[in-house]
Amino acid sequence: MKESIGLINFACSVICAKWALDLGYSQIRQVIWWAGGMIFGPFTMLFLYIKLITKAKSDNKSSGDLL
Repeated sequence: MKESIGLINFACSVICAKWALDLGYSQIRQVIWWAGGMIFGPFTMLFLYIKLITKAKSDNKSSGDLL
Protein backbone atom coordinates (compact mmCIF):
# COMPACT_ATOMS: atom_id res chain seq x y z
CA MET A 1 0.00 0.00 0.00
CA LYS A 2 2.74 2.49 0.92
CA GLU A 3 4.62 1.68 -2.28
CA SER A 4 1.61 2.50 -4.44
CA ILE A 5 1.05 5.83 -2.67
CA GLY A 6 4.72 6.65 -3.19
CA LEU A 7 4.46 5.80 -6.90
CA ILE A 8 1.33 7.93 -7.27
CA ASN A 9 3.03 10.89 -5.58
CA PHE A 10 6.13 10.43 -7.74
CA ALA A 11 4.00 10.40 -10.91
CA CYS A 12 2.17 13.51 -9.68
CA SER A 13 5.47 15.26 -9.01
CA VAL A 14 6.78 14.55 -12.51
CA ILE A 15 3.56 15.85 -14.07
CA CYS A 16 3.66 18.94 -11.83
CA ALA A 17 7.22 19.73 -12.91
CA LYS A 18 6.25 19.31 -16.57
CA TRP A 19 3.21 21.58 -16.22
CA ALA A 20 5.34 24.16 -14.38
CA LEU A 21 7.65 24.09 -17.41
CA ASP A 22 4.66 24.62 -19.72
CA LEU A 23 3.54 27.57 -17.59
CA GLY A 24 6.95 29.19 -18.04
CA TYR A 25 8.29 28.88 -14.50
CA SER A 26 12.03 28.93 -13.85
CA GLN A 27 13.91 25.73 -13.06
CA ILE A 28 14.05 26.59 -9.37
CA ARG A 29 10.27 26.96 -9.25
CA GLN A 30 9.89 23.73 -11.23
CA VAL A 31 11.85 21.91 -8.53
CA ILE A 32 9.63 23.51 -5.89
CA TRP A 33 6.51 22.32 -7.76
CA TRP A 34 8.12 18.86 -8.09
CA ALA A 35 8.66 18.75 -4.32
CA GLY A 36 5.11 19.94 -3.76
CA GLY A 37 3.90 17.11 -5.98
CA MET A 38 5.90 14.62 -3.95
CA ILE A 39 4.39 15.86 -0.69
CA PHE A 40 0.83 16.79 -1.62
CA GLY A 41 0.38 14.71 -4.79
CA PRO A 42 -2.93 15.22 -6.60
CA PHE A 43 -3.73 18.50 -4.82
CA THR A 44 -0.69 20.15 -6.38
CA MET A 45 -1.66 18.73 -9.76
CA LEU A 46 -5.17 20.15 -9.41
CA PHE A 47 -3.80 23.60 -8.60
CA LEU A 48 -1.48 23.60 -11.64
CA TYR A 49 -4.24 22.23 -13.88
CA ILE A 50 -6.47 25.13 -12.89
CA LYS A 51 -3.60 27.52 -13.67
CA LEU A 52 -3.18 25.89 -17.10
CA ILE A 53 -6.88 26.29 -17.86
CA THR A 54 -6.81 29.92 -16.71
CA LYS A 55 -3.79 30.59 -18.93
CA ALA A 56 -5.49 28.97 -21.92
CA LYS A 57 -8.62 31.02 -21.27
CA SER A 58 -6.63 34.26 -21.12
CA ASP A 59 -4.85 33.33 -24.38
CA ASN A 60 -8.28 32.72 -26.03
CA LYS A 61 -7.53 29.06 -26.69
CA SER A 62 -10.09 26.28 -26.59
CA SER A 63 -9.98 23.76 -23.76
CA GLY A 64 -8.46 21.17 -26.09
CA ASP A 65 -5.47 23.41 -26.88
CA LEU A 66 -4.07 23.74 -23.35
CA LEU A 67 -0.42 23.18 -24.17
